[in-house]
Parts: sequence; structure tokens; C-alpha cells
Amino acid sequence: MVPQGITLAERLLEEGDVARAQQLVADALGSDARDARALHLAGRIERLAGRHDAALAHLEQAAEIAPERVATRLEIAALHRGARDLEAARDELALALHYEPENAAAHFELGSLHRQRGDQESAIECLRRAIALDASHALAHAELGYVYLKRELFNEALEVLERAVELDPRSFVAQSNLGYVYVKLEQYERAHDVYSRLCAKTPRSILWPRINLGNTLDHTGRFEEAQRVYRDILAYEPNNYAAHWNRADNLLALGEFEQGWQQYRYRLQVDGVWHPRLVPFAPWKGEPLEGKTVVISAEQGLGDQIMFASCLQEVTAGAAKVVLECDHRLAVLFQRSFPQVKVIGSRQEMVPTWLREAAPADFHIPAGSMPGFARRTLADFPHHEGYLLADPDKVKRWKEWLQSLGPGLKVGLSWRGGTRSTRRRLRSLALDDLLPLLRVPGCRFVCLQYGDVAGDLERLRADHGIDVAYRKEAIADYDETAALCAALDLTVSVCTSVIHLNGALGRPVWVMVPAVAEWRYGRRGERMPWYPSVKLLRQAEGADWAEVIEKVRGRLQRFAAGEPPWT
Repeated sequence: MVPQGITLAERLLEEGDVARAQQLVADALGSDARDARALHLAGRIERLAGRHDAALAHLEQAAEIAPERVATRLEIAALHRGARDLEAARDELALALHYEPENAAAHFELGSLHRQRGDQESAIECLRRAIALDASHALAHAELGYVYLKRELFNEALEVLERAVELDPRSFVAQSNLGYVYVKLEQYERAHDVYSRLCAKTPRSILWPRINLGNTLDHTGRFEEAQRVYRDILAYEPNNYAAHWNRADNLLALGEFEQGWQQYRYRLQVDGVWHPRLVPFAPWKGEPLEGKTVVISAEQGLGDQIMFASCLQEVTAGAAKVVLECDHRLAVLFQRSFPQVKVIGSRQEMVPTWLREAAPADFHIPAGSMPGFARRTLADFPHHEGYLLADPDKVKRWKEWLQSLGPGLKVGLSWRGGTRSTRRRLRSLALDDLLPLLRVPGCRFVCLQYGDVAGDLERLRADHGIDVAYRKEAIADYDETAALCAALDLTVSVCTSVIHLNGALGRPVWVMVPAVAEWRYGRRGERMPWYPSVKLLRQAEGADWAEVIEKVRGRLQRFAAGEPPWT
């Protein structure tokens, strides 16, 4: 029978009265030094005081006396985890489950341990088991949601994190992760609500919910509010790099280029974005390049690399040697277009082995930093007819193929843009949405969409009798894609890299732009200053795509009737 004093000590410890609980435990051990319950409590008290060795000694003695006591095993496992001895912690949890196979707390702790060790599959299995045994286990729901989030299983994460917040509305971690899942699922209003609540409940010094709040305000078109949030963060912490970078996107979208590029340089300090790819040459800060060698390193996606390359010749004027890193898919196209430059194709490896080919060099500049020197105002954007050159023999071959499709305008088509991390849902349409365009007389459409499209095209043909011409080799090889684009009369697309490719080739392209677009497309107007041949057709705020598609349809009819594509 458990002494009444130990029962009282347990209650006092739960209430936070450690001193009285400690006295009762000492009295109990004075009467019986082998009291497993008292030894367990003594170990807990020592652990709370940060005395690891003393805590472990008490708990191991308690486990020796009562090996079947799961609560003691869990305390020992927690001690080992705190000391980063994960193997010992796992052994204790295995013993706990040996004595009590359906203990939800032990399954939760083991799942959390697996997550810490990087074994996500085992973590999911254990955490699911914990929830099956105890559906009200808030921490198990929160932990499982986090593992799903790390696996980018956002729909699964959504379900368990919403339940975690329902079970424990005070859990800031669960709420924060839920807000992040809402962002990833492009449910920005819900994310905004979550982060607004977190900001209201946390002191000003807790910055991460405020960063996320500003991000959701940007995504929902409340740019002035977002700017106020970023200014408040930077007033408190002037070197908060994430706030600077988020603010840069906002300023650039508003056309405030000089201030925007000043903020944009902070992207280089944001954890996980740049620092692993350090290039061991002096950073270029605008010094004269006559007689010097400069290395330009790649960053971001295909579209950005194409866009930044528009600044190449201005920035490197006078240099004796220029080495340009780019995505390996762009290397052939870039080398043809910039013959005076040594182009190196890469996969943006963490350790850039190509540097051996570049050394010795005098200066280094990341590609995304070039516009800060060459595009400080709207007037700095040149009117060009294209700065990339497609292979003329390939262009000729694609023109012959296009002619074989029959009479009419040859119009390239891309309807899906982005990834899960770059607003795919807002940047994508279904082919059925585009039926008003696809039925315009005098046009023959050609697929420029990357990814698996065969099923989409077959359903379009079966359901509506409409053929969109498709050649896989034109998409698999980006130099072929460039040649096909150069051979087309027009491209119609959502926001994707094919816009940058056509614009850089000087080819006409109409872009169906979401109401809240990425900074590259600006906040308003039909012009994209990077590419004079690009025409932007914007979705109205809160509207569907029908109005934009109708505008494109009308323009396409007029173009097919002989009107120039850029009117």
C-alpha cells in the first residue's frame, strides 16, 4: 500500500510545490530506503533541479526494485534523451512497452525519439499507435503533425494539427505548425488568423509568428500591412534577415527597386538559403572590372536565372574574364547567347566543384545581386528584342514541324506553374478551364507544359475532341524548348519559367497572372519591365479565372484575324 505521504507528495509536485514534496519524499525514504515510489519521485525532483546524475541514480534504483513500473522507465528515458544518449533512451522505452504494450505515453515518447533520430517512418507508426490508444493525447497529435509537415504530407498534417490545437488551444508550437501547413496548402486567410492570434498572445520579442504574419499578409494582398509588420520587427531586431528578405519581395513588387534590392541582399544571410555554397573569392561591390576575372554563381530556379542574366553584360562590362554558373539545363543556351562568357552548368551543389575551373578569380557575385547594380529604377530596364539566342537549325526544324500541323497560328500553351512551395494552386489551371481559348478558330495549340501531361491531353481529346500537339523531346531538353518557343507565333501561359524563356528570346507571350502575384510580375499593370514582349493579364482580386480567360480569348481572336499580338 502506498503511503499517504507519497500520494500527497505526487500531488504537490504536480502543483509545483517542490519544496514540500521533497520533504515528504525524504521522510518516506527515511522510513524505507527501498520505497520504489519515493525513489521515483526523488529522481523526478532531482531532474527538475538539473542534477542529472543524482536523478539517474534514484530512478535506476527505483527501476531495479520495481522493473515493471512504466512511469519510472519513462523518466529514465527522458533523462537519457536530455543527455543526447538516444540509444539508451530507446532501450528504456522498449522495456516500458515490454511491461505495458498498450501504454500510449510510451508509444508517444518512442515516436518522438524516432523523429529525433531521423527515422520518420517509425515515428509515424509509433505516434499513430499512441493516438489510437489515447485519442485525447494532444502532444502525440502535435508531434505527428510535425513529422507529416517535415515529410511534406500537408493534408495529413492538417488533420492531426487541427486536432492538436482543438485538444490544447494553448500549444503555440502546434498552432505555429498549423499556420505553416495552411501556408503550404495556400489557405492564407486561415494562416493569417492563426498567426494573428499568436502575435496577440506573445511578447514583441517573439518574432517568428510576426515574420509569418507578414508573409500571410503579402499572400493575401495586404502589402501595406505587411510592410508595417516588417518595419516593427526590424525596429526591434535590425538584423532579422528573414524580415529584410520578405520586405524586399514586397518593395520589388511595388516597383521600389533601389530600396528593394538593398533589402534583397539579406537573402544571402537567411539560414538554409545561401551559406552552404560559399565561394572563396572577394565579393564584388561595384569596383572597376577592367583586367579582372569575375565569377557569377547561380541561385534560385530556371526563370530567375534567365531573368538575372539580363543584367550580365552591363554588370561585367570591361572584365577580362567572366565565369557564369547556371543550371545545367541552361548551359548550352547561355553559352550560345553569351559567347564572351565561360558558362558552367551545374546542379547548384553544396560543394561547387566547378570552382576549380574558375580559379583564380578576383571577384564573385551571386546572380541575384546583379540587378542591385543594374536595375535600380524603372528607367534602368532596357527595351530589348531578346538577349537569348535559340539554335537556328533547331528553330528551322521546329518551324517545319509546326507547319505540318496545318494552317493557323501556332500558340504555345502552359497551364500549370510552381511547386508545393511556390504557390502551385494559385498559379495553375485545368485544361478544361481553357476551353474558351482552345476553341478559337484559326489557332493550333502546342504543349509547353513540363511534367506528366499525357493524361491531361488524352482526356481533352476524348472529352472535347481537341488536340494539343505535344513532343516530349521539346520539353525534356531546354535548348529544344527555346527553339520551339522561337518558332511559335505566340505563347499563352500561367506564371512559370516559360514566361522568362519567351521574354528573354524576345517572343510574344501572354501571361495569366493571379490576383496576388510574385514580385517578378509586379502588383499592377500589363507590363513586365524585364521583358518588353510579355503582356500581363491579371486576375481581379477575389475573382475566378473566367474574366482573364475571356480577355485572352478575345485577344486571341483578334490576333488570329491579323491584329498584332502586343496591342
